[in-house]
Amino acid sequence: MFREVLCFLLAVAVSASAAEAAAAPATGAFEIQRTLAEVLGEERAADLTAIVALDRPVSWEVYVPEGYDPADPPGLLVYISPIQSGRIPDNWERVLESRNLIWVSANKSGNQVHVQRRALYAVIAPTLIGADYQIDQSRIYLTGMSGGGKMASMVAVDHAHLFKGAVYNCGVEFWDKKPQRLEQVKANRYVFVTGEYDQALRPTRRVHGRYRKAGVENVKLMVIDGMGHENPPWQEMDEALAFLDGEPSDG
Repeated sequence: MFREVLCFLLAVAVSASAAEAAAAPATGAFEIQRTLAEVLGEERAADLTAIVALDRPVSWEVYVPEGYDPADPPGLLVYISPIQSGRIPDNWERVLESRNLIWVSANKSGNQVHVQRRALYAVIAPTLIGADYQIDQSRIYLTGMSGGGKMASMVAVDHAHLFKGAVYNCGVEFWDKKPQRLEQVKANRYVFVTGEYDQALRPTRRVHGRYRKAGVENVKLMVIDGMGHENPPWQEMDEALAFLDGEPSDG
């Protein structure tokens, strides 16, 4: 769908190791505002003007663990929101702190925004954060909720070399054609989160089964008792991220 437009960004993002962190880098919650040209450089960004103007400011919600240490690089959790705000769900900060993960999510990237723009913001997020922070390239993860979960499931597969795992919260799609990097998809890890009362319960179960049938073994299905169509509580999100980190699991 949008993989042809964004494919070159994969090489950019994967090769863009974090720059030397500035003295006393910001930690905690804050907002970053950059234009596409500022994130990618004018030459690379010029090919994407059909998606977003070079000089259009884009804002991202960011959370950096208070104990950020470039000698112990954190992972990165990129979130695709179903609404216009990229804010962190309640109490997820404690998970980011305990798991040493930076959070980044574009604002004004909700379900009503064109899929190419939403995908672009997710794919360039590691480059954005990597300009100021050291990042563990083996722990770049993608997540999203509802329509954002569906977007995450498309972007994570199309850019499997970049995102080494993903958590699909109450929304997921199966690929529309065989991924170009299916072997990399098989090497990654994926968590399918849904709730007992979630309208996406049956589709989530179905897509989880299709991943397994396609030979993707590192998958986990979580059906949360009493939960509807919403982001999971922090305890369950921590469990999902533990699976992405390769910790022992029953799923």
